[in-house]
Amino acid sequence: MDKYILGSAGEKLKKIYNFRRALWGMGLKQFKAGYAGSFLGVFWVAVNPVLIMLAITFVFTAVFKAEIKDFGFFVLAGILPWMFFSGTLCEASPSLLTQRGVLHQFGLPKEVLPLGVVLSHFMNFLVSWCIVCPIFIIRSPKTIPLFIYLPALFLLTLVFTSGMAVLFSVINILFRDLEQLIGTVLMFWFWVTPVFYTIGMVPGKFRWVFDLNPFSSFVVCYQDIFFWAKAPDPGMLCKAALWSIFSLFCGMLVSVKCENEVLKRI
Repeated sequence: MDKYILGSAGEKLKKIYNFRRALWGMGLKQFKAGYAGSFLGVFWVAVNPVLIMLAITFVFTAVFKAEIKDFGFFVLAGILPWMFFSGTLCEASPSLLTQRGVLHQFGLPKEVLPLGVVLSHFMNFLVSWCIVCPIFIIRSPKTIPLFIYLPALFLLTLVFTSGMAVLFSVINILFRDLEQLIGTVLMFWFWVTPVFYTIGMVPGKFRWVFDLNPFSSFVVCYQDIFFWAKAPDPGMLCKAALWSIFSLFCGMLVSVKCENEVLKRI
């Protein structure tokens, strides 16, 4: 690996950190704008996942006869992190194009734009958990001591999503077709993520698909805490940590390596 590129990636991270106030302000502004004039306000961050959870629960219990007890709670524990991740990527991917005027006006590092989207959605993510956590506590008070794992899990989810957001935003500049494909890519990704089934239900010959899916480990950890009321599987937690580091590394590396070409195109 080119030492110059690695050094540049490190310098880029330092530069982003120096613009942390601008990043925070951008994320907070987008968070507030998302609910301006809305009757339910921030409660929509919980309403949407619950509605999707109810729809999936109906299909898989009434039609396919899913055998997981309290299936709705199982889906809800996995759908919240997935919606944060997928919603962030959908909005962050075109951010360098839709908000390029901000870059030219204020001279911000280009990575601040997708990271601002990540921060805004992460605020939504935290609020959604604050709203639905009482439901899981009422169902099983045993989850309360397990909340000690949440800061680390939230941080890993944030880092992984940040790396993917930067990566996808750069790729979208170089290959404009990504903006048309992102919905299809995320739909496929959703179905191979164990949100509404356990990995144990997957036939052995297809298990490798889920082992290669980086978001599987995150969803399983959330389900362990909130649905199964047990400490996250150490193996899955380690996988989540490794995928987070790898995601951030790839995102920053590609961003630095394609810096000149991206700036030309925006």
